[in-house]
Amino acid sequence: MKTLLQMPAVRECAAVSCSFNDGGCHAPAVTVAAAGEAASCATFVESSVRGGIADITGTVGACARTDCSYNTNLACKAPSVQVGSGATVSDCLTYQPA
Repeated sequence: MKTLLQMPAVRECAAVSCSFNDGGCHAPAVTVAAAGEAASCATFVESSVRGGIADITGTVGACARTDCSYNTNLACKAPSVQVGSGATVSDCLTYQPA
């Protein structure tokens, strides 16, 4: 069984208005949602208050995009992910349709 530290890291996050983004993603685990066409980061919180854990890099905790080639049993198997502007301001840009 993998631990949270072994899950794919959020390599880059361009959603600078997210409270978990402070020079990188510091959410303990992000969730990728399956809202319409977008593979959006459901953990995105637009706020001036900074959250998360400063000395960790965020990881992908769950992925609801079952049509993604990296998705196995609602878990991301990509080596790392990139989050940025797509259909929303915080899409998983690593998403690849199966």
